[in-house]
Amino acid sequence: NNPLQKVDDALVLDYQGNLYGSHFMGSSVYKITPSGVGTVFATGFNTPNGLAFDSQNNLYVCDLSGNRIYKISYDGVFLDTISISSPSGIIKSIDSDTMIFTQYTGNKVSKLAPDGSITLIASGAPMVGVVGLTYDDSDQLYVANFTDRKIFKLNDTTFTYVATVPGPTGGSLGFITYANGFLYGTGYNDHKIYKIDPNYVDSVFVFAGTTYGSADGDVTTAQFTSPNGIISSVTGDSLYISDFGTGRIRIISPEIVAGTNDIEYATGSLKLYPNPTADFINVEYNGEIDIIEIYNYQGKRIISSNKKQIAVSHLPSGAYIMLMKNEFEVIKNTFIKN
Repeated sequence: NNPLQKVDDALVLDYQGNLYGSHFMGSSVYKITPSGVGTVFATGFNTPNGLAFDSQNNLYVCDLSGNRIYKISYDGVFLDTISISSPSGIIKSIDSDTMIFTQYTGNKVSKLAPDGSITLIASGAPMVGVVGLTYDDSDQLYVANFTDRKIFKLNDTTFTYVATVPGPTGGSLGFITYANGFLYGTGYNDHKIYKIDPNYVDSVFVFAGTTYGSADGDVTTAQFTSPNGIISSVTGDSLYISDFGTGRIRIISPEIVAGTNDIEYATGSLKLYPNPTADFINVEYNGEIDIIEIYNYQGKRIISSNKKQIAVSHLPSGAYIMLMKNEFEVIKNTFIKN
């Protein structure tokens, strides 16, 4: 009955670093703390699928067979129910709390506004069993088909082909994510994780996984059992993957840059104030600052600076991660923008 054995679908991180996962073959969404403690966050669903947070830390849950999208507060209170046929993937828009979601059987991509209204973006070909959604650092939206494993860029209503993830006849592509210049996707039927360079057509490589199994280890020897959900950490240094076949959550921590595998994150020596803030965030650190980077919780870097006072009045309300980097360490802390 360990909740960690029941996450087999979509994954998402909250502003405190807690991981949430859907149990598609069950009825619950689970919350897993950074220390690995799992609990039921919300239940009563029928095949819960895509997950996404808005800037107010409300969780949206796509209930595919239940034909609903649910909006749930950070403390687990159901706030709204939107009736929609077969919702599958979901992601927060870059610049607002409008959510973008896919419909698996309807082959549609639509917008869900905070007031619950829905606007169709596109429908039909080339979408076939569409599920996956992710943004890159340039705010480019990507959509991916579960059924034929194809990935596209979507601009307004125009699709541009990117790649087809390999797989056996009838094989499927679970979800996609973005980290450090590349897309990553889960090969559901051939038990592999694929790395895709979106700057070139069909530039696809096996990143991890060998044969069917559940063995941990180096990416060249590790085994997966129908990997499905996938997201990157906020800073792109790790990938979280849900194994559909076992209900386990797997973590890949590849090298970000050669020689940086030994980076350790700390918070005690990096103080941020005022926190929460409305206009400026001040950085207190007794040492040299090479660069300060601020990320939102979708993993997008939005500010780079070498100053100890940074204007944040233009940022949407919500939670943010700050990384302070110098020659010797990388230090992480979080703040809230009101």
